[in-house]
Amino acid sequence: MYISLTTGRFQKHKCRSSDLRKIGPLNHSERRMKMTYQLAHSEPKEFHSKWFYAVSGASAFIVGGLLVIGAVELIPAVLWPGAKSNWLSPFQNNWLMILFKLHADFSDVQYNLLDQLNVLDLFILILVGIIFVGLYMALCRISKLWSLIALAQPILGMIIFIATKTAGRSSVMGAELVISMLMLRSNLFAKPIAFIGAMSALLLLAGDIGESIAPSDFLAILMGVGYVLLMSWLFLIGVKLLQLGQATHGGK
Repeated sequence: MYISLTTGRFQKHKCRSSDLRKIGPLNHSERRMKMTYQLAHSEPKEFHSKWFYAVSGASAFIVGGLLVIGAVELIPAVLWPGAKSNWLSPFQNNWLMILFKLHADFSDVQYNLLDQLNVLDLFILILVGIIFVGLYMALCRISKLWSLIALAQPILGMIIFIATKTAGRSSVMGAELVISMLMLRSNLFAKPIAFIGAMSALLLLAGDIGESIAPSDFLAILMGVGYVLLMSWLFLIGVKLLQLGQATHGGK
């Protein structure tokens, strides 16, 4: 803005980059103002990153805990056949545990839960989608395409599951496999975490596909190992996502 010599009025003037160069370097107060402006505009982005990492990490712990509850049911079932822990029953019949029981030839398996809209499975799919938002944020710099593919799988799986009531849940293992491959190329996640995730996904996919062909004790073992690895993977990435959120907050 400048004062016209002819009219004596204030008139607007667009400052070009060449004009800035003529002005010279910024003084101390101007540099402080610029830094304050940049900090104020970077804080919302950092806050959102911290929030997403925190929610994703917490979701990983919740899903891992639900899988642990599903596995705990096997203890009384093996030691005291016919015993039931009714207070945990709403949280025990996730589709992976049902598949394991089918392969292991357990009695009283609620096979019908694989052919209906199981609320527990839907809740797990929603949480897995939230987990992969955080993983996408952490790994999109390695490959935005493959990170998006991993993120899209649980979201599409959720939609397919609601529509069909049967298909879509195996998208969890597909997304786990893709994101674990990306972890191998990243320095953010330790290589053992990536290997655990990849092995878990492959073993569980084998058990899932094998159930429709020929259930067997061998596939039950594969699913049991894959189930334990999945629980471990969820807790490990939960810790890492929370750490990434703290690092984002501390780096402001």
